[in-house]
Amino acid sequence: MSSRGGLPATARTLGLGALVCALTGCYAGVQDHAGQDGEADAGDAAEGGDAGEDEGEMNEPLACDGQSVTVAARPMRRLTPVQYQNTMRDLLGDAGFVGEYDSAELVIAERGVRQLRDGAEEALSRRDQWTASVFPCDIDTDTDDACADDFIDQFAPRAFRRPLRADERAWLQGVYADARAQVNFHDAMEVLAGAVLQSPAMVYIEELGTPVEGAPEDIRKLTDHELASRLSYFLWDTMPDDALREAADEGSLHTEQTLRAQVLRMMQDDRAQARLQQLMWTWLQLDGGQLHFSLEETPKNASFYPEYGPALQDAMRVELEAFISDVLTGEGSFEQLMTSTRAYVNGPMAELYGVEAGPQSADEWAWVDLPADQRSGILTRAAFLTVFASTQSSSPIRRGTYTLEEVLCYELGAPPADVDDSPIEGGDQPGGDAQTVREATEARTSGEVCSTCHTVINPVGYVFEHYDAIGRWQDEEVVTGLPVDSSAELVGLDADGPIADATELSTYLASNERARSCFATRWFEEALGGGVGELDGCAHDRITEDFTTHGDLRELVTAIALSDSFRHVNLGPVEQGE
Repeated sequence: MSSRGGLPATARTLGLGALVCALTGCYAGVQDHAGQDGEADAGDAAEGGDAGEDEGEMNEPLACDGQSVTVAARPMRRLTPVQYQNTMRDLLGDAGFVGEYDSAELVIAERGVRQLRDGAEEALSRRDQWTASVFPCDIDTDTDDACADDFIDQFAPRAFRRPLRADERAWLQGVYADARAQVNFHDAMEVLAGAVLQSPAMVYIEELGTPVEGAPEDIRKLTDHELASRLSYFLWDTMPDDALREAADEGSLHTEQTLRAQVLRMMQDDRAQARLQQLMWTWLQLDGGQLHFSLEETPKNASFYPEYGPALQDAMRVELEAFISDVLTGEGSFEQLMTSTRAYVNGPMAELYGVEAGPQSADEWAWVDLPADQRSGILTRAAFLTVFASTQSSSPIRRGTYTLEEVLCYELGAPPADVDDSPIEGGDQPGGDAQTVREATEARTSGEVCSTCHTVINPVGYVFEHYDAIGRWQDEEVVTGLPVDSSAELVGLDADGPIADATELSTYLASNERARSCFATRWFEEALGGGVGELDGCAHDRITEDFTTHGDLRELVTAIALSDSFRHVNLGPVEQGE
């Protein structure tokens, strides 16, 4: 017999994954083991036939004022790498678990099977680190087969995030029985655990729902447990906790009172703060984008920025994360996000921001107010400005394009295939005088082919010209020494006209309906795990209209959770592009 936490002797010979596959048939598909059409048992009382559900439906939020439910179809999802790791950690109570897992492909192929097998083996090798109750008996000393049934009834529902179906229970009992016929009790229990940890029901976010009276057959209301999972992975990036599971067991999660209470409770958890931080970083594309590096990988010319390096990059991240946390735990408004001058800085960041009375060393941190004539909200922070710049100069095109597409949801056409996308640095020009970055940008984009888009892009980007390639304020360009001009004439937007600089733009965006609607749309997309489809229109309109009025970030999250699109699923074919 293996020692506690080690692999079973048979598993060391065959490999745990190989033994599990041999006994279970491995990945034949989600429904093969999840049993979509299988007979439900008494444990399914909370899954669509909940006690008290009829009463609860009377109190459900009518997200679209009593109209027929409409929701767009989306591809089936499985856990992201972050969600998989968080789920394994919470399921086992092992904060140190790390497993290689790639969710790029929807259908798990051979590489994914190996990763899940390795993850299960790694988890079982760390049994001495588990703090959660996993095995209901001591598998090192006990030999009672009833322990396997208890494990199936207690652990598998937590891993699957819903009650077991009858065929699933029979499947797992068969896994144990087949293993027990070949190996000892301890090893058979580990094989059983490995089967659960690699099951499609564990890895995929299964959403089959229950019929909705008066709605098309494909439109279904999420069961309470499915809704609990969707809410938990939206706000926490991990599995539901005990309180959320209990609400699902009671069949009351769809009622507005219960759902709202759960959202407010979950928002106060540190996991929600971490998740919302991640949503902000995703929105800002600071962990990398299609055309740019992450903050930590963004290079700069050391001749112009000798202070730039890992230490300053780390400080930029800390400063921005602290700012976002201050917004989320404070007023929690879109206006504060776009206009606040509060900043948590150390000595190098205080110097970068021009704060004379701030901390003096890299190890000293303090909250300060940044110069109001130079900074206003998240778009004027060093991390964002550093990522959206070249190695040595500002980048009006990149900053303008991001602001239009991600802050204002402005759809720009694709650039020509042969476009010159090399960095525009300004400086001496062949056969002419030195040009500022702005002047060089105008020269490159003034042609007929480019000007259609750049008459809109460039002015928005120019307002950021007072920030150099690491977000430091500049009155003269670092590279050329020429004076900066950040004034612009906005065109093609809701309020065309002159604007002086980025602080004025941030103030404009803070109350702009299009900017607020765009922000709400981006979070709605994250909550749904994909783009907003045409059939999400009613829910989307209500969410964005409300947010343009109140601008409350916490209320935005609640409104998303209460929406038809969040509480329902469309099992119909997925339209291309959704």
